[in-house]
Amino acid sequence: MHARRTKVAVIMLSTAVLSQATTFGAYGAYAASTATSSTKTATTTTVSTLDKLGSIALKSNFSVKLSDVGFLTQDGGNILTYTLSYYNGTGSSINLVDYFSKVTTAGGTVIQGSPVTSSATVKAIPSKSSQSVTYYVNVGKSTSLNGTKISLFGWDFSSSSDYQKKLGTFTLPAAFSQAVTRGQSKKITLNNQPVTTKAESLQIYKYNGKVYAKVGVSLTNQGTKILSDPGLKGYLSSAGGSVFELTLDDASSNYKVQPQEKKTIYYMTEIPSYMKTDNMTLQFAAEDTSLKIVLPIVTYNLPAATTPDLLVAGNVIKKLTINSNTVETQLKSANVYADNGTAKWTLQFRVKNSGNKATTLPAYEFAVKAAEGYSFPVDTKAFANLTLKPLEEKIIEFSADIPLTIAQGTLQLQMTEPAAEGKIIFPTAYYQIPYKLQTNNWQDTEYAVENSHGSFAVKLENIQRLPWADKDQLVAKINIRNTKSTSVQLPAFTSVIKAGESDVSSTSQVITESTQTILGPNESTNVYVVANVPYTYQFNQLKITLQETSGESKINFLSLSTNQLDSRVQEVAALSSFHIELESKKAEVLERRTTVYQGTSSSIMYTELEMNSEETRKSEQAQLVAYYKTPDNQYYEAEVSQSTTSTSPNGKNLITVWTKLPLGVDPSQLVLYVGEGISEGKLTAPGGKSTGYINTVSLGLNNVAVESKSNLLDVELFPYTLSVTNAVATVTAGKDTLSTVLNYNLSSSTLYESGNYEHKLVLELIDPLGQTMEKTLMLGTDLPLGNFKSYTTTFTSNLYKTLDGGAIRLNVYDEFQGHRNLLGTQTYVVAYQAASTTSSSNSASNTDSGSNTPSSN
Repeated sequence: MHARRTKVAVIMLSTAVLSQATTFGAYGAYAASTATSSTKTATTTTVSTLDKLGSIALKSNFSVKLSDVGFLTQDGGNILTYTLSYYNGTGSSINLVDYFSKVTTAGGTVIQGSPVTSSATVKAIPSKSSQSVTYYVNVGKSTSLNGTKISLFGWDFSSSSDYQKKLGTFTLPAAFSQAVTRGQSKKITLNNQPVTTKAESLQIYKYNGKVYAKVGVSLTNQGTKILSDPGLKGYLSSAGGSVFELTLDDASSNYKVQPQEKKTIYYMTEIPSYMKTDNMTLQFAAEDTSLKIVLPIVTYNLPAATTPDLLVAGNVIKKLTINSNTVETQLKSANVYADNGTAKWTLQFRVKNSGNKATTLPAYEFAVKAAEGYSFPVDTKAFANLTLKPLEEKIIEFSADIPLTIAQGTLQLQMTEPAAEGKIIFPTAYYQIPYKLQTNNWQDTEYAVENSHGSFAVKLENIQRLPWADKDQLVAKINIRNTKSTSVQLPAFTSVIKAGESDVSSTSQVITESTQTILGPNESTNVYVVANVPYTYQFNQLKITLQETSGESKINFLSLSTNQLDSRVQEVAALSSFHIELESKKAEVLERRTTVYQGTSSSIMYTELEMNSEETRKSEQAQLVAYYKTPDNQYYEAEVSQSTTSTSPNGKNLITVWTKLPLGVDPSQLVLYVGEGISEGKLTAPGGKSTGYINTVSLGLNNVAVESKSNLLDVELFPYTLSVTNAVATVTAGKDTLSTVLNYNLSSSTLYESGNYEHKLVLELIDPLGQTMEKTLMLGTDLPLGNFKSYTTTFTSNLYKTLDGGAIRLNVYDEFQGHRNLLGTQTYVVAYQAASTTSSSNSASNTDSGSNTPSSN
């Protein structure tokens, strides 16, 4: 519905809006006062067409001029107002009771004028002064001012008829208009303050099938006090006589104008789409509450209507006035990429409060407008309750999905104030969206990123594609550097990852290298983004977005896209070391030894790593994850065993790594992929189960076969060293037992912290008959540590009853996960002992008293 006026609204004003000023001769604006303040007439500069009418002498040195005329149509009869400016050049005061005026309409109706409330108190004109008085008449249905006459009368009691004497007449020219000439200003009084006013603009907006008119009026406060909104009612009139009630737009509501300040305020209304906008006028009106009539205030001929250009070019700043504060807006950047028939747009929008007080922005609504006429909503809650401090700025990121069938090069971002009942809403601005494909981010190259947290240089340091169980793991290492001169608090990150057309975000983890989330100027930190993909999946584009959570919303911190997907794994030569650089976990890692435990159907690849702490405080070391890799990219997941206790500065850890290999794999061609374990977005805690790994290196291996010693001295099962100093095997005539006593020394190195020790010592005895017997021993328990220790074991066989000597062979094996390496072998003489009627026991030896039956060899 168009707000076309059929009856003038009553305007109740709480303060005296317009007042008389004796220095100005014409009536320019009016409003009723409160009960405690008398109503006064407004003044203005005279209209040139009325100046030409000259003055009427009422008596010697007492004259009057017609200084202003106003006209307001309304249902209860049209109101004409006119202002008479009296000049008293005599030496005494002149009482106005002796004079009165009448209006003769174009139709010949004669009506005597009455003073408006603000002029009713003017009873006399002081000597040597000028004063203006405003009168009104109800002219009924008369609508034309052309030919209207205003006659002045005085009382003449010598007259033979009605004692009234006509003293003169002002006849309005045929071309007279009450409206201020287009482009001209008019001085009136508002709230007892002199104000210069001017109709500045008429703008026509078309939006959602409707047409809106927006009228701009400038107010220059010539007074010494702040001018507040007087609450005048405005009306827009067409050349054809249609009238539409105006309302202040939101930016102008409750306006204030400082002394000597010029401010443009805006009124709005909806008009029919067919309405001609040529020669439109703006009229202000107010109610005289005492007379209970509505009086015209001032009328302007409006400038020619224009259609505002709301389009803001790319990267150009658009300034808005919000609550008397200037707010800068700017579409700072736009990137797009194609995805399954959809253009995925990412837009960065900047807002900055350039004013001197905090400002709460409207909850603007955004949409992407296409040249084809379609509108695509942009989901953002960033403007809900968004308050900016003076000089504060924020970068707000939007995303929009636009079908690829739409022309992407002509899109615009439409910003609109939130809808409200009774409020006229149309776009505040259209920001041209520059068509720019998303940058391909190269590894090891810095890119500038700006967001609400600050300005950063971001570098995709490397991407690694690594084995993970039956999948592959993608690891992107991102370096973020603070380029501002102030410290920045980084948020907690989550991630969105797309590998080709597949969204793998559900498997992603984000690991921040440092526990310190504040970056000083030029400081940087590394962030790792990890996700899983099927190991057979091939793709040529990787997109990574780091996000932060704000309430129920996800806000993008940075986005990277790259097709440089070569997996960069640092190669470390055999017998060389590499360094772990993680905060509080710095260490040097090097291979201690690698060997193979051969088996009949498989073999064990075994590596010992030495980890030397480079921290200056006691610390928990990184938990490692490892895979053995063949030249043709077959990966064998390794088991890793390491200490779970904290390590002192310069402390050493022994880490064992192993896997089971098919017999067809050549162990000499393997390298070890080893990295730092992560779990649920953090570095893996000691003893914890890893769900991924980062900073992987390819460690060359020095695979050395174990050489068997020809004796059992200084046999090494690190960290143990065993020396069998002597072995005595004894058979007794007529008995079925072979008793063997080993004298040994056993020591253990304490240089390293290590995990569970899973090696076993296997003692194999081959008797003179070729039979084989075994004992599996745990070093440190079955064979206690110390020097000059002994261990006794007995084997049983009926054949031993007739054995009278010979030699035994002792073989010592290192057994690991059921696979063995021969460490040493030595032959010892069997002593024959005649049958004895007495028996004795050796209490100093460690005796295995169980029955052992040899097997034939």
